[in-house]
Amino acid sequence: MREEDFRVVLSEWRVRKLPELVEREIKIPLEPTTIITIIGPRQAGKTFRVFQLIRELSSMVSRENMLYVNFEHERLRNLDANNLEDMIKVFYQLFLPEEKTQIYLFLDEIQNVRDWDKWVRRVYESGKFKIFISGSSSKLSSKEIATALRGRSIDFIVFPFSFREFLKAKKIELKNVEVLSYLEERGKILRLTEEFVKFGGYPKVVLTEEVDAKEKILRTYYETIFYKDLVERYKVDPILLDAFLRYAVTCFSKQVSVSKIYNYLKTLGLKCSKSTLIKFLKYSEEVFFLFPIEIFSYSIKERKQYPKKLYVVDNGIVRAIYSNAEKSFGRLMENSVAVELLRRKESSKFEIFYWKEYGKRNGNEVDFVIREGTNIKKLIQVTYANSKDEIEKREVENLIKASEELKCKDLLIITWDYEGELEVENRKIKCLPLWKWLISFSL
Repeated sequence: MREEDFRVVLSEWRVRKLPELVEREIKIPLEPTTIITIIGPRQAGKTFRVFQLIRELSSMVSRENMLYVNFEHERLRNLDANNLEDMIKVFYQLFLPEEKTQIYLFLDEIQNVRDWDKWVRRVYESGKFKIFISGSSSKLSSKEIATALRGRSIDFIVFPFSFREFLKAKKIELKNVEVLSYLEERGKILRLTEEFVKFGGYPKVVLTEEVDAKEKILRTYYETIFYKDLVERYKVDPILLDAFLRYAVTCFSKQVSVSKIYNYLKTLGLKCSKSTLIKFLKYSEEVFFLFPIEIFSYSIKERKQYPKKLYVVDNGIVRAIYSNAEKSFGRLMENSVAVELLRRKESSKFEIFYWKEYGKRNGNEVDFVIREGTNIKKLIQVTYANSKDEIEKREVENLIKASEELKCKDLLIITWDYEGELEVENRKIKCLPLWKWLISFSL
């Protein structure tokens, strides 16, 4: 019987004040018809997003009808599904919930409870509870959640802060975007954009002022992801994995193949199979660390054969591992765009690819191809250009070539600090500064 343990934990929750929050933009329904699972990379703010949900509900639902439990609490070790009945019993005793109002359960790190999924399914099917689950990717992947809950859940991914959320955390108002384009405001927004590109959007890093402290936090995050999310979870060789990840991160925003990584590791005297490296890439994607993007082709076979472009979940993590990352500022810009596209993809139905001429090693290339259904919606180039004259002719030619081949007229170049329009071969190319694209809500 674990009633006393739950009595302590639930009593703590009953009097707990919610922390101050930077309001996150990811929309999660307050009245879901399915179980809601909140997933994402470590330290991205999943628990705080749960607290935001509770705060949003507080205007409609009494606190007595809401229960938040973090199953990493020291008093809740070694639980199984049967113990959760004790939790519900203590909840009714302590909270006296309103009988005619549904009860909202927020179960954080629920994967620490043996056979949790059987209990959650049964309780959900009773119709008395709205259930929200959040958990660490070190112990439970989105695929495993879907399997465990058998189609009864919908995933919502919480990434590190977007640039809009970053600016909120810095107390910057975005009511009049055009004002930010002029004089001292322009310099301020560019300084903040540079900070975001260099250090990323992990909430704790954003709210830390000292550069050394930021870098220390980011190194700690990498070590925790490395050991907790990857080595311990997947039982892999730490020396080989570390070499793989460090090389993969140096290739951020670039095309890279498993064969290339394999050959590099051989030069270090490390032995492994290509199938092991394919698994490493899959594991890194499952824990939201690396995001490989395929070449665009209507042929699935061609997409699988070509090298993928690799992006990292946060620019700060790139900086923590790759000491020369700052010298590749254009690639950091591109990585920021990739992560923002991945974030927007969660609320819209589109796919992300890159484009390159087939069969040409140094052929034309476009950074991002956005496809909705069978239609190519947009082509995007990213370049570290401050003016129209600094936009390389090659970038424009690549866009035009891809535009012709893919029958797409919506062309965009994301620059560092140039806004305008180019007209080339009867095609218009919109140019937009990175900060302005990042704070917009459209592609």
